Amino acid sequence: MSVAAFLPTKLVAHIKHVFADEAELLIASSWQELEAFIRRKPVNVVILDPAADGIMNVSAVADLLKRYPSLPLIAYVTLHPPQFSAVAQLGRLGLKEVVLHRFDDEPEGFRERVERVEGNSLTHDVLETLRGRLGLLPRQLSVAIEDLFESPHRYMSALDLAMEAGLAVVRLYRNLDAAQIGSPKRLVIAAKVLRGFGYLRDPGYSVLDVSVKLGYKTSRIFSQHWEMVFGHTPARLRTRLTDQAAIEAVMRWLRAGDDDSSLGGGSGHPPGHNGARRRRRRRPEPS
Repeated sequence: MSVAAFLPTKLVAHIKHVFADEAELLIASSWQELEAFIRRKPVNVVILDPAADGIMNVSAVADLLKRYPSLPLIAYVTLHPPQFSAVAQLGRLGLKEVVLHRFDDEPEGFRERVERVEGNSLTHDVLETLRGRLGLLPRQLSVAIEDLFESPHRYMSALDLAMEAGLAVVRLYRNLDAAQIGSPKRLVIAAKVLRGFGYLRDPGYSVLDVSVKLGYKTSRIFSQHWEMVFGHTPARLRTRLTDQAAIEAVMRWLRAGDDDSSLGGGSGHPPGHNGARRRRRRRPEPS
């Protein structure tokens, strides 16, 4: 879970205590830095006080709600009239979650509340669709695939998935073949593109922003992967594709076949996989 926060100093101290075990806690020092985190980091939840910089700024929070409507936002405020007035205004603009300092911010309950709002519905629906096939896999591999779809920015290749599952790459391919889920390369691309679709529904993100959030070296590669799965460029589909259509496209693409040679980076088969038997031995390069 990645949390971004913009809060007064006294509230920052408590947030650091609550999320001390999280590797990705981003503390912003300005509204501009907070939005930079949102645009370029894999942020799951934003926690803020409308008066974080000492000035009540309802319009800054309202702008975040407008530009990033799918991003869960929690107002963490003290029990004072100005904060309550601001929260009331923001509630009419879409703010749903409020935590009161010293009243309902006990660490365990605070963490549970954040975890509850940060769930991604697209990820949940795809994993539910895959549930039967995931049940055919070793437990550690099933858990790793769930983590892949929940945190796709952490995975760049089949090797990353194998390492997370604690399996040799050859065993990874064999297990996925047996369960007929799709190759590791297709799973990684599917998880990234699905999350990218979720981001691009919000008007505040550019294609470049999303490619950076997902760990791509260039936005061109992200766009290529998007076209492989959805058939059109992100610019053309970002506001036209429904959630259900996106999920169906991802599932069709995962089942599309075993030949990954069109995905770049080789055939997609690891050394020792049956696909290697069909390769012709290459002659040594001249010295």
